[in-house]
Amino acid sequence: MRVLICTDSIGALASADAGAALGRAFRAAAPATQVAVVPMASGGDALGAALGVLGDDAVVVRAPGDAHRDIHGDIHRDADRDAPAWEHLVHASSAGLGEALLRALADAPARVVVDLTALVTHDGGAGLLHALGARADVALDAGAAGLAGLTDVDLTPARAALGAADLIAVVPAAELGDLLLGLRGLAARRGHAAGIDPAVMLATDAALGALASALGQADAPGLGAAGGCVLALAALGAEVTSGPALCAQVAGLERTAGLADVLVTGADTLDFATRGGDVVAEVAATAGRVLRPCVAVARRVDVSARELRTFGLEVAYELGGEPDLDADGLTARAGGVASSWTW
Repeated sequence: MRVLICTDSIGALASADAGAALGRAFRAAAPATQVAVVPMASGGDALGAALGVLGDDAVVVRAPGDAHRDIHGDIHRDADRDAPAWEHLVHASSAGLGEALLRALADAPARVVVDLTALVTHDGGAGLLHALGARADVALDAGAAGLAGLTDVDLTPARAALGAADLIAVVPAAELGDLLLGLRGLAARRGHAAGIDPAVMLATDAALGALASALGQADAPGLGAAGGCVLALAALGAEVTSGPALCAQVAGLERTAGLADVLVTGADTLDFATRGGDVVAEVAATAGRVLRPCVAVARRVDVSARELRTFGLEVAYELGGEPDLDADGLTARAGGVASSWTW
């Protein structure tokens, strides 16, 4: 029997360690079982770790910590926080991310992964371009509010800084379809969530539209992801994807999945709101394409069997354990699952 294991982090274990612990459970249940482990992650340090285990030599760049949001990018609706949050968004700059990217480019890497999953800006990546040396007829490092009146951007210095490096922009999977402009665009989505004056939203949308026009970029799904920073990276030729999809691409996951008898995925918590996260969704979708069963494990499972089917999962097993669940504990708790899915 052949088992392919691709989980997110579980308990105290990173993806690769969680996968190895589950693999030991399957081998213990049936020693002849062939196990392949593919680490996956959505973003952050976990993404860099997963890519490293997969043998990918890309440099992973993130924004400084003060420009981060949580992985889901929630815009809080607390009345006392709406105005300050919006003020921060329209004045926040992605220049810090651009500076980190410029430092990484100094070593002339072949590939750079720009992790946008925790970035809080609303400037369409203008600050990033500024840090790379791009020139414009307005300040590019003053946030979206500073883009009013923009008509021209010269990317020549930024492209020179990039050199021959390939850029990959990683965003949350849920944002891959986000538009930059209009009623379904970035300013409208975030502005409505915060209850902002429509006139302010329209002005911000117009400023982002001017930036897109100056960069020669027509609006398209994904350009509104990560505060629109994808716009700037797309203008520099970046590929846009999610963290799990990137890991799957590097690992050749679909080919391996087609050779497996069952795919095992997992996360720390599997509930209806998060569906286990982007890793679970990517693995379930892969299983669906290659017509293989996909089962999930998690410390906590808070969904019904009917809901699981909408996720593309055959079944999900609650393993229990504390948040610091270690490798030995995970292997022991997964023994019953492994026995059920080996022959």
